[in-house]
Amino acid sequence: MLYFLCTDFSRIIGHIGQDPKENTGCDMRQKAGKMAIIGIDLGTTNSLASVWKDGRIQLIPNSFGEYLTPSVVSFGDDGEVFVGKIAREMLVTRPERTFREFKRDMGTDKLYRVGDREYRPEELSAFVLRRLKEDAEAFLGEQVTEAVISVPAYFNDDKRCATKSAGKLAGLQVERLINEPSAVALKHHVDQNEMERFIIFDFGGGTLDVSLVDAFENMVEIQAVSGDNFLGGKDFNEKIAAYFYEKNHLAAEGLSREEQGIVLKEAEQLKCRLSEQDSASMTVLLQGREYTLELSNQELIHISTDLFTRMLKPIQKTLNDASAEWEEIDKIILVGGSSKMPTVAKYIKSMCSVEVAADSNPDESIAIGVGMAAAIKMRTGEVKDVILSDICPFSLGVGILGDRFSPIIERNETLPTSRTQYYTTVKNYQSTVNFDIYQGESMVASENLKLGSFTMANIPPAPKGVPVVEVTFLYDINGILDIKCGDGNQTVHKLIVNKSMGLTEEELEKRLKELEQTTIHTKDQEQNRFLIEEAQRLYQECNPQYRERIRQQVEIFETMLERGSAREIREAYVRLAMFLQMLEAHKISFQEFDESFWTQGEDDEP
Repeated sequence: MLYFLCTDFSRIIGHIGQDPKENTGCDMRQKAGKMAIIGIDLGTTNSLASVWKDGRIQLIPNSFGEYLTPSVVSFGDDGEVFVGKIAREMLVTRPERTFREFKRDMGTDKLYRVGDREYRPEELSAFVLRRLKEDAEAFLGEQVTEAVISVPAYFNDDKRCATKSAGKLAGLQVERLINEPSAVALKHHVDQNEMERFIIFDFGGGTLDVSLVDAFENMVEIQAVSGDNFLGGKDFNEKIAAYFYEKNHLAAEGLSREEQGIVLKEAEQLKCRLSEQDSASMTVLLQGREYTLELSNQELIHISTDLFTRMLKPIQKTLNDASAEWEEIDKIILVGGSSKMPTVAKYIKSMCSVEVAADSNPDESIAIGVGMAAAIKMRTGEVKDVILSDICPFSLGVGILGDRFSPIIERNETLPTSRTQYYTTVKNYQSTVNFDIYQGESMVASENLKLGSFTMANIPPAPKGVPVVEVTFLYDINGILDIKCGDGNQTVHKLIVNKSMGLTEEELEKRLKELEQTTIHTKDQEQNRFLIEEAQRLYQECNPQYRERIRQQVEIFETMLERGSAREIREAYVRLAMFLQMLEAHKISFQEFDESFWTQGEDDEP
C-alpha cells in the first residue's frame, strides 16, 4: 500500500497523555469544511479510535473518559445492546447473552445465538464500531462517516471483507484497511525518524503479527509479513484456567457457565498481575468452596510451552521470506497488550540475537498509527512527505489442470502491483477456458481461499496447447483485484472488490436497516449501570457472608437513582464504588471504609 503523509514529524504525535475529555479548538478538516476521517484499532480484547485534531493525532475517549473500549457485546432481555466496559462485566453475570473475541471468527460462517436471533461476527464487530463512531462524534462535535480500520497483517480476503462489512453495518465508509504492524511501523518511524531495519512483533489479545520493516528518510517499507490468527493473550488465559482446574482436581464441565466465566476472568487478572510481579495467586469461590492457584512466571512458561514455540514460527518465516539475516536487523519492537507479559519479552530475547524493545505505548500504538493513516487519506497538506509501502500478505493466482495452484502475484509483493502469466488449452479445439481465482500458499488450488471465477469464451478453434491466454492481475492498495484476460482477439475484464462474506448486498442492506433500529445502551448513565453490573459480578464471586452487604448497597443505590437528589446519588455512588473497590482488592477479607469520604462536589452527577 502506498500512503502519502504531509506533516512535520515533531507535531504529528502530539501529546497523547492529554486530558481525555479535552475538546478544544477546531479540527483542520472542519476549517476546510470537510468531515474528519477517524482511525480505528478494532482489537480482539479492546478497541480504540484516534483522529487528526489541532495539528496532531489524538486518541478519542469513551464515555468513561478512557481510551480502551472492551470489544465485548451483551444483549439485554428487552433487546437493548451493551457495548464495552458494561458488557465485559456481563461476561460473568449474563454469559449466555454476552460475547467477546469474535474478531477471531471474522470471515467465517460462525453464528452467535441470542434467543431466537443469530448474529455474525461482523455484526457484533459493527456494534463496537458504532460505539466508537458515537464517541468520536461526541469528541469532535460533528458527524463521522468515514474510517480507516486496522486488521492483522495475516487476515485473508474473507476476514478483510468482513471487516469492511462491519464498518458498513456501523454506518461507516471504509475504503481503506491498514495492516496493524504497518500502522505501528509508521508511528515508530515518525516518532524516531531514524534509518533502521526492524521487526514489529504485534502480540494482541487474539492474534500475532510479525512484519519486517525497512525505514529510512521519509520511507517506511514493509518487506515481509507473517502471523498466527489464533495466538494471543486469550490463549494464556485459557492455559491458566486449565492449570487451575488441574491443580484443584476440578472439571470445567461440572461448573455452570457463570462459574466458568468467573474462573476465566480470574485467570486473566492473574496473568495481568504476573506482568507486574514474579508470582501471584487467584482465589475463586465455586459451589460454596474456595479454590486457590499460585503461579509464577516460570511456571507460566512451563505450562505454555506450546504457545511460546508458536511465537517463533512467524519470525522465522518473515526472515526467510525476506532472505534476511539476524545481522541485518537492528531490533525487535514489541507491541500489543499481550506483549507486556515479561515472559514474552524473556522468550524472544532468549531466542533472538538482537535488541528487543517494548514500545512506549503497546496498547495504543496501533490506534496512533491508524490515525496517521487516516490523516494521510485526509491529505492535510503540511510539511513532510512520508511514504508507507505495504505488501500483499498472501499469494494470488488461478487453479489449473490437476487442482494445482498457479501463483500470479506472489506473497510479499509491494503494492500496488501488476503481474502477468500465460496459459493454454488442454483439449483440442477447446473454445472456453474457466479460471478459478485463489488466495493462499498451498500447491493444491482447492486448499486455498477461493475468491471468485471468470470465463474466457469464444476462443478460435485450434489444437490443444496452441492458443495463448494472457492473464494479468492488478492488485491495489484498497484490496481491489483487477483481472484482465485476453487471447489476442478479445479481452475479459473481472473486478473482485468488497466481497461481503456470507451476505449478499441485499442481505447486507437488510441487516444494516435492522441494526440501525437496534438500541445501544445510552451513554448518559453508563457509569451508574457499570457500577451495578460490577456489583452483580462480585456478588457471584464472593462468599455468601458478603453477598447480603452487596445486595443492600445496590438496593440503596438503585433507590437513589430513582428518586434521590444529585447529592444523594453522588453519595450512594461513592459508597458503593468504594465498597466494591475494597472488595475487589481483598475479595475474601476486607476492611471497612470511611463513608465520609467524598471526592466530588455535591451537585456533580456520577
